[in-house]
Amino acid sequence: MRYNKQLLAAALTLLLLITVHAAAATGEGVGWYSIHCNVDGADVYFDGTYKGQINSGVLSVGVYTTGTPYSTITVQKSGYYTASTSLPATPPAGETSDVYITLNPMASPTQSEYGSLYISTNPTGARVHINDIYQGLSPLTISGLRAGSCRVEAEYNGYQNAETDVYVTAGTIQNVYLTLQSPGSISVTSNPTDAFVSLNGQIVGRTPYVITGLSTETVEISVTKNGYYNWKQSVNVYDGGQVSVHATLESIDQSQEILVTSDPAGAKIHLDGIYKGETMAGQPFPIGDVAAGPHTLSLTLDDYPNYITNVNIVRGGEPVIINAVMGESPSSQNTGSLQVTSTPPGAMIYLDNIYTGLVTPSTVTAVNPGQHTVTLRLSGYQDAISKITATAGETEPLTIGLAPESSQTSDTPSVIPTAITPGFGFLPAFAAFMAVCIIITLRRRRED
Repeated sequence: MRYNKQLLAAALTLLLLITVHAAAATGEGVGWYSIHCNVDGADVYFDGTYKGQINSGVLSVGVYTTGTPYSTITVQKSGYYTASTSLPATPPAGETSDVYITLNPMASPTQSEYGSLYISTNPTGARVHINDIYQGLSPLTISGLRAGSCRVEAEYNGYQNAETDVYVTAGTIQNVYLTLQSPGSISVTSNPTDAFVSLNGQIVGRTPYVITGLSTETVEISVTKNGYYNWKQSVNVYDGGQVSVHATLESIDQSQEILVTSDPAGAKIHLDGIYKGETMAGQPFPIGDVAAGPHTLSLTLDDYPNYITNVNIVRGGEPVIINAVMGESPSSQNTGSLQVTSTPPGAMIYLDNIYTGLVTPSTVTAVNPGQHTVTLRLSGYQDAISKITATAGETEPLTIGLAPESSQTSDTPSVIPTAITPGFGFLPAFAAFMAVCIIITLRRRRED
């Protein structure tokens, strides 16, 4: 910069000489100002017009004697106070007028004008800024701060920023402690999953989802999914705490579906004792419109043990998938079996009032340990009911005889013949015979 200004000053001087020479040729007069200054490189201005730089303590400036006279000279340089003064009258042609200006240096800051800050935070390792300028990670000491007010700010991922205004005192070290608040959060889950989560009406994600960066406040959480009724709840959030909410969405269609496969395929499917069809190879057999609640699913296949399992249908839940391996029942080591026979055979077997899909003689598997009620039903016979206790890992035998249904439909009690025990009815008969003989004898005596 200084070099450029020197070039400019030289060019102006050359131009001035040419002008003076031309002026001399045309008869115009030029006077001279010699500007003396104690600082080389200082810039000289006449009435705001730049004239050049001080070099070796002086700058010569030529002016036309017939031109508009200048009134003020200003000299300035970085690190010095600017100086201004009035110019003397325009010197006559060929003469020089001396002007002396002194630049005074600005006072440099002393060590006593600076202070220091020791900044610590909770949690540690926060990023520290002073007046928006990054300084480092806490805790740290920042020296060389000019006395006066400044703003200290700390930030840490997952926490709310903390800031404070501090007055730096010269020659001291001040302690600054900032606590960053952990924001509140809400953990949102739902059944079914992958539902939209909204915070105060704005969608923020899909379940399962954690909403972070919340301050102490009450917010409204909404969970929505196509085919389900909307779910909404107000939640109180606190700094540093997490609130968990679970949304159970109710399906607009309250029924549900069970998809059944078996290995091998071709097994007969019964749901709650009602025949539904046979499993297929390569694709599941769908059982639709299943009401919410517990159900019993049984599969039967020749030469394989029966497969029985409990199915719980959740209203609005996902389809239940059953992959049955024939010969295996769920929790076989934790359940027992009942070997049920009847006289006559062919009776339908009900366990705890639920048809198993089996007829006697059969073995009912996957029976939970404990007491159960077995009911047998066969056309033409009265229902037979019996209680039995199942034991885990054991097969309990149960044989039941079926009584034929009565053919009489009248409400009048039937007369059932009673067998006479030999030796018991003779005495009453003999007494009756003797009574008859006595009556006949008495009548004959009266006649005589």
